[in-house]
Amino acid sequence: MDRQRADHERPRADLREPGPRPWRLPAVSVESGGDCVRLPLGHDVGQQPVRTDTAWSSRLTHRQSVTSAPPFATTEDLADIIIGADRRPLLILTDFDGTLCEFQSEPEAVFLGDGLRTTLSTLAAQPRTRVGVVSGRRADDVRRRTGLGDGLYYAGLHGMEIDAPDTRFEVPGFGARAEELQRLGALIAQTVAPLRGTLVENKGLAVALHVRAATPADRERAERAFWDLATPALEAGTLRLQRGDCVFELLPNIAWNKGDAVRWIEADAARGHGAPFRPVYLGDDQTDEHAFDAIGDRGVSVMVGSRPSRARYRLPDPAAVAELLARLAARGRTG
Repeated sequence: MDRQRADHERPRADLREPGPRPWRLPAVSVESGGDCVRLPLGHDVGQQPVRTDTAWSSRLTHRQSVTSAPPFATTEDLADIIIGADRRPLLILTDFDGTLCEFQSEPEAVFLGDGLRTTLSTLAAQPRTRVGVVSGRRADDVRRRTGLGDGLYYAGLHGMEIDAPDTRFEVPGFGARAEELQRLGALIAQTVAPLRGTLVENKGLAVALHVRAATPADRERAERAFWDLATPALEAGTLRLQRGDCVFELLPNIAWNKGDAVRWIEADAARGHGAPFRPVYLGDDQTDEHAFDAIGDRGVSVMVGSRPSRARYRLPDPAAVAELLARLAARGRTG
């Protein structure tokens, strides 16, 4: 039975049209970039903030120390663990860039492949399985890039907006800083324009500086410019700074993260199904640590890549993620 849609739902954008475009496109490919590309995800070489005072570190979300290293698992073993003896229906949630898809120097170039799209469609169609994508991208952008349509959860901006099968959620006060973010993003883009390999991404309600494709020297200059321009808003408390892998992002200063999004999706799925789900979360980014924490021992958390993580299990790359999801789709959870 369809539930009444939320009062604050916005009409869905035409999914054939791209979302907000970056103010500036990168000038070089990922392969020509610096340590962000060559070192394991999450390595701090070349990503250290230019300032060494405590003000910077106090405003960096996800700078907490993570030293544990969950062991790599085979996709066969991990599928056994996920299906396992626990007969609860499955809620499979995954990050997008770096987890479902390999990173690209240009975010606009990333789309879900046909094989993985078929796999996720198969999983989502199973009566005792729900599927969702939790991303730093906008929710409509993730929907467009997966090409999966309705019936899934699409959580955008690290969970601050969620398109659910029967409703839409936005964190209260979500759009209050849109004008400030647009102004600041344009200034940052203009300032880093001479630095090859940098990209300032316009997400409408967030601003992200990508330095993955930049040389170490240009990365440091870009981070310094970002900090100098962002400091007034951070000190005023209107915006917060969230760090990902080779990404510095400004968002509205609202206490909400991917872990909160996971809990919201779990509750919504349980209401619709009439029973709690066993959550499974796959992610590669530092921002996914909150989701791993939210799941804890209640489900299965999977780090994708080689960086330290609080996840319980690990897969090496998006190819292994695709293999795992294909195994789950083949085995199914129908009874």
